[in-house]
Amino acid sequence: MNGKQELVVEAVELQRRVNRALRQTPDPWLGLNLTIAQLKTLFFISNRGSTNSRSLAEALAVTPSNVTGIIDRLVEHQLVSRQEDPKDRRALLLRVTDKGESILAGLRERRATHMSEILTRLTERDLNKIIQGLTLLVQAAEEYEAGRE
Repeated sequence: MNGKQELVVEAVELQRRVNRALRQTPDPWLGLNLTIAQLKTLFFISNRGSTNSRSLAEALAVTPSNVTGIIDRLVEHQLVSRQEDPKDRRALLLRVTDKGESILAGLRERRATHMSEILTRLTERDLNKIIQGLTLLVQAAEEYEAGRE
């Protein structure tokens, strides 16, 4: 391995360790009455704004019939709505309801609060280093995603 490859491996390992450290506190989603598939579905739809069953099935790597069951339960819990797609009347758009977004916002807020508590342990100088590094990482990720489109 060359120097750059070694640095990439080290960065990936450090990211894994950060994720593990963040998971040391009990995850608030454990108290929700949702399966992992339902929670993944909520996040996926929320991040997209809306989607259809086919795209969701592809993203979750499950069959369309499995997605139907997941969506049915989320609709029953009033966390997701089905709406006619104005571009294709035969298709339905899936959207997270206000109730669903409220749950996701709470989960995101708890994660952000936890991260803030960790970051306050650092000096201002170290925080600036992290901000510089994360800014570069965001730029690289955005360039990578733009190149995939």
